[in-house]
Amino acid sequence: MRKVVASALVTGLLAVSLVVAAGDGPVRVQASHGNLNVHVHDDFYHPAGAFVVGPGTDHALAEAACEKANPDAPCDAVIHAGDTITWVAPAPLAQNLHTVTECTGPAFIVCGANVSAANPTGDSGVRNPPPDTGSDAWPYGPIQFNTPGTYYYRCEVHPDVMRGRIVVLPGSVGGSVELPAGRGDSALEESDSPGGRGSLVLAAALATAAAAVMAGGWYAWRRRRGSQPKTG
Repeated sequence: MRKVVASALVTGLLAVSLVVAAGDGPVRVQASHGNLNVHVHDDFYHPAGAFVVGPGTDHALAEAACEKANPDAPCDAVIHAGDTITWVAPAPLAQNLHTVTECTGPAFIVCGANVSAANPTGDSGVRNPPPDTGSDAWPYGPIQFNTPGTYYYRCEVHPDVMRGRIVVLPGSVGGSVELPAGRGDSALEESDSPGGRGSLVLAAALATAAAAVMAGGWYAWRRRRGSQPKTG
C-alpha cells in the first residue's frame, strides 16, 4: 500500500509541476499612475523603470525583449485612464532618427497620423537625436489616454522592429494587468489584487494532486480488501 500511495504522490506532484509550468507564460505588469516616460532607443521602446537605462545586462535584456516585431509584455507601457505618456530619448539612448506613430491594431501595418480616432498617440514626425533641443527633438508628449484598451504605435523609420503597445486600465489607482508572454494584444486579465490567474493555476494543480492521491488510496484499499480471505 505504501508503494501505491507513494506512486500516487509522485503522480500528483508531477501534475503540479506540469500545471504550474503551463502557467509560467503570462507576465503580470504593474500599472503606473500620472505620467509615464517611455524611452526611445536604437531601435526599440521600453517604459521607464522596466529596465535600467544605459549599457549593461538590463539594457541587453531590454533590447532582446523589445527590439522585435512583437515586443515582450514587459516592454508594454501600462497606465490608467486619464494618465499620460511622454516619449523621451536622453543621450545616449537614441543616436538615430525615430518617430512615434500610432497604428490601428496589433499587426502594426496601418499606421500614420490620426489613422485611428480611438488612438490619441498621433504622429511625432521624425525626431532628431540628442543633443538637438529644437522643435524636431525629443521629448514627444505628454499624450493623454482617456479610454481603457490597448493602443499600438511604431517608428516609421524602423517599422519592422521598433514597435510599442500602451495598455490603459480603467480606474485611477492601483491594479495590474496579466499579459500573455511575448504579446499584449489579447485576453487581458485585469486585477486590483495579487494572485489572479496564478492563484487559479495553483489551485488547479493542488486539486489535481489531491485527486491523484485519493485515487491511489482507493486502489490500494481495493487490492487489500480483495486479498483478504473470505469468512463465513
